[in-house]
Amino acid sequence: MNLNKTKTLLIFSVLILILILLIFFLLKPSKIDKYKVEKKKMINSVYASGYIDSSDSVNIKSEVSGYVEKIMVREGQEVKKGQVLLVIANEPIRENLRDVEAQLASVRDRLAPDSDFKKELTHNIEIRKAILENVEKNFNRRKALYEEELISKEKFDEIKREYEVAKRDYERQISQYNDTIKNLNYQLESLKARRQALKSELDKYYIRSPINGKILRKFVNEGDYVNPIQQSNALFSVGNEKNLETVLLVDEEYITMVKTGMKVYITLDSYPGETFEGRVKTIESQSDRTTRTVKVKADVNYGKAVFFGLTVEANIIIKEVEGIFIPESAYKNGYVEVLEGRKVKKIKVNVSPEKYKGYVLVLEGLKEGQEIIAQ
Repeated sequence: MNLNKTKTLLIFSVLILILILLIFFLLKPSKIDKYKVEKKKMINSVYASGYIDSSDSVNIKSEVSGYVEKIMVREGQEVKKGQVLLVIANEPIRENLRDVEAQLASVRDRLAPDSDFKKELTHNIEIRKAILENVEKNFNRRKALYEEELISKEKFDEIKREYEVAKRDYERQISQYNDTIKNLNYQLESLKARRQALKSELDKYYIRSPINGKILRKFVNEGDYVNPIQQSNALFSVGNEKNLETVLLVDEEYITMVKTGMKVYITLDSYPGETFEGRVKTIESQSDRTTRTVKVKADVNYGKAVFFGLTVEANIIIKEVEGIFIPESAYKNGYVEVLEGRKVKKIKVNVSPEKYKGYVLVLEGLKEGQEIIAQ
């Protein structure tokens, strides 16, 4: 009996201890997350990623297809406007041009004043002229005799026919000469036009720089095949280091908030821990439907060596506000809980509808130095 009584007492004592511990933990006040009210400067910004570019940089592409025969420049090289950068193989055009040049030389030789071809044509005219002059003398003599009735009409008609034939031969020879020279001149002009067309076509195979600048990047090597139909057929990227600009890709959801002249803070992986300041220069009027972004260009004074194409991250400053900011979690249905000594008191406050990275701006209802419950 005593043993059972002892066991019962022990169990009862343990239960009492557990009950006391539960009451202790339940009644123990939880830790309060406090926040001291003070003035802060907050920034409302739009984030954008982008890259460094040149305001006059261009991607040079080819109008024609073929194999790259020779590359005349290297990356980083300064080039002048019109300078040949690359040659695409074009032997068929060169062969056609050589053939046209040969034909032009032949036509010019024939048209030369002292050419054998012209001499022969002129000689044929002179022969017909001499024949005509001789026949004409006989014709005039017989005509006089016929008028004096010293010869018969048959004799006169015979010489008259000879004269008319000689005259037609002479006129035909002159006409043939004129037609031949006219045709040769037509061939000359036609060949000149053909040569110009071939030269214009050939010039497309000589890729030239459209601007003064530097070869920023080379996309092809000798022996590569290029085709203008391909979507990405850039041969070179050329730009000017003196005209740097920063291109930012802003989500179209926020683009209406961005205005020219706004301050921009830029960071680059190349310079960790550093921030560069700039201003929004231009905003493009068209969105990229693929990325759903709008290009915004900024002037940034880096003051350090930067390279075209470097990736940047940016915050475009929409608004900078100084005032009393409290954690968004402390604001509940128009009220905040304020600690006054050991008491907690609800106070009605008026806040701005704008959010500032987890904080809200208090317009009225709180003063600096007050402590509020932040959770």
